[in-house]
This record gives sequence, C-alpha cells and structure tokens, in this order.
Amino acid sequence: MLFLDALLAASLLASVWGFFYLRPQSGVSAPVLSETIQALDEKTAPILDRNSGADSSSLIRTRVSLDPQDWHEKFADHFTDQIVSTDTSYTSPDLAIQISRHSYDTSRLDQTGDGSHKRYGTSVAYVLADIYVGDITCLQTAFAQNTYGVGYSEMLSDMAGRLGAVLAVNGDSYSNNRHRDNGTIIRNGIIYRSKKTDVETCVLNWDGTMHIYQPDEIKASQLIRGGAYQSWVFGPSLLDASGKAKTSFRTWDYIRQSHPRTAIGYYGPGHYCLLVANGRQTGYSRGLFLEEMAQIFEDLGCSAAYSLDGGHCSFMTMEGQTVNHPYRPEHQVSDGIFITEALK
Repeated sequence: MLFLDALLAASLLASVWGFFYLRPQSGVSAPVLSETIQALDEKTAPILDRNSGADSSSLIRTRVSLDPQDWHEKFADHFTDQIVSTDTSYTSPDLAIQISRHSYDTSRLDQTGDGSHKRYGTSVAYVLADIYVGDITCLQTAFAQNTYGVGYSEMLSDMAGRLGAVLAVNGDSYSNNRHRDNGTIIRNGIIYRSKKTDVETCVLNWDGTMHIYQPDEIKASQLIRGGAYQSWVFGPSLLDASGKAKTSFRTWDYIRQSHPRTAIGYYGPGHYCLLVANGRQTGYSRGLFLEEMAQIFEDLGCSAAYSLDGGHCSFMTMEGQTVNHPYRPEHQVSDGIFITEALK
C-alpha cells in the first residue's frame, strides 16, 4: 500500500508538471526580425497586433538607436570580402567567428550540495566563440516554434537551420517560471513581457552596447525609449563595473554549484563572445563554478558577462555541427541566440 501511495503521488506530480509546464499554452506568434526591419523602413506604426489564442496581445517595438560608428570599418581587419569557412572559423563581409577549445585542471572538487558532483573530478573544458559583427542584426534571438509562451520547445539545431544561423547557443529559458515574477523579456526589439523579478537582467541595445540591471533598476518604459534590442532574465552577472571577476553572485545555491554553463560576454559594440562549458563528465569536465567562469571573462578582457541557462540546455552549434561536448544528446529548448549574416 505504501508503494502504491508513493506511485500515485508521483503520478499526480508528473501530471501537474506536464499540464502546467510542458503542455503548450496560448502563446504569441513572434514576428521575425526582418518584419520589424521592414516595418521600420516603411515607417509603420510602432504597435504590432498578434493573435494570442483567445486573446489579443499588443507587442510594442523599442526605439531603434544605432551606433553612428560603422562596425564594418571598425573591424575591417576581421572581415573578408567572401565567405571563408573552416571547422573552427567563419568570416564574411559581415561576420568574423573564431572557435577555440580550452581545458585545464582546477585541483578543486565540487563538494557542494549532497556531494554528488565529486565523482566528476577536478578538470573542466569549455568552448569559446569570439564574434565580431558588422551589423547588430547579425545577433538575433528566436523562440522555439517561433512562439512566445509556456511549453513551446524545439531543438536548437532545428531553430538554427530555420534562421540560417552560422552559430547558435541556447538562451535563458525565459518561460521557466510560467511568466510569473520573471522579469522583462525583449527579443529582436519587441517587448513580450514586463514583470517584476528578483534576478539581474541583461540588456543588449540596438547600438550594440550591453548593460546589466539590478532588479530594482529595471523599467520597461526606459528600455523601450532607450533602444533595448534583446534582454535575458537568468543570470547572474559575472563581472563588476571595472570588468573584474565577481566572487559573490545574486543567485540561488543550486546555481552556485559546478554545472555545464552557457554565457555571453561583451567587449564593446559589435564585439561579443559566447561560452559553453561542458560538464557532468567524469575525468573530462565537471562543469564550471560561477567564480571560475567569471575569471575566464575577466582574463578575456570583457567589460560585462552574463550567465544564461545551463545544465542539459548548454549547447552550441556552428554550421549544422555540434561544437561543444554535451553530457547528453541534444534536447529541446525554449529559445536561443543566433549569429547570422546581416539583414539587408
């Protein structure tokens, strides 16, 4: 009887989880970035009406304010007249991507939590994509199934193929809290959600600058007027205002343990990097602690860096090939970051 009671309880919990978190619920169809650019060129109204199931949802575009400096000239020595692609690099008139792989022994076991991480050892391995873009539209985001909502998921590799992306990583799993008290979500210059949050928010602006806001600093109205292009709500931030690695982080205990991780780094307008750390693989890579990942970004010379979703979600593809070494096969995610050729 005890076994049957436990089985029934587990079944009920699984049903609740599936109903509220896995079942696709009424969502908002996300306009692709080319539609937004076209609308701006045509000087149409700044409001987009999209059908959201039984309800109508108004999606507001943020103000577009571009960097007056031409990034093609700024980074001319990184771009090439024609597409040149190898296993670890890609260059074109708009893009320059260089992949590098790194591994080292930290001499540190992860003894946090219940000690289950100790078996993975002390080594870590990660892959880094150094990225120069000639246009801000080279850095795009997308929702799974092109829909903002709860329960929508898709393989990152399929999303990358759909967008024609050169490089892709997972995003912040924006729907992990059923939209409740989970911050402001802006993607490709359109605001989808504006709610309170207790975590830091990373914002990439149309002019290529990046800023990380504390929970009490974030105001959707300011982001709209200020020209926010993308925003992510996961975190934490990894560097202080001087670009030095933080040693304390605004997050919860589980995130402080060593994990496979994904993060975005910022050098300056038009120059970014994406890092994916492998993990949970005995003798190869246990995953990174936050302070270890923060130190990597400081050593790189980034001025800002922000942690995205990790664990099984951490995944990077380049031209259809898996770049990192995940501990499990690819699974579906709710959103991603995509490096593409510029929209003309």
